[in-house]
Amino acid sequence: MAQQDAIISRFQALVERFPERSPPRFSLGRALQDAGQMAAAAEQYGHAARLQPDLMMAWLHQAECLLAVGDLAVAKTSAEQARKLAVGQGHEGPLADVTELLEDIEDEMG
Repeated sequence: MAQQDAIISRFQALVERFPERSPPRFSLGRALQDAGQMAAAAEQYGHAARLQPDLMMAWLHQAECLLAVGDLAVAKTSAEQARKLAVGQGHEGPLADVTELLEDIEDEMG
């Protein structure tokens, strides 16, 4: 736990130092997601995606986190953007992941 806190703190410092760069925000999102802080992670992935709209993995991980916290409509929108980018960028592995994620979201939506 202390190691996760140290990693989160390190990336928070980078975000404070470089607030308009997507890599620190993406990395902070990843650290928060790994620590189970899904809402905070989704927020950081969202910032990263706004700063770098073609960052497909930010959209994908944001959708995962939003699904985990039950924000299904926004999760679906993020996952659809991730799928569009995965297709456009030729990312086959992430495309399979986002396709499965969209199915999970649809199942949850009923």
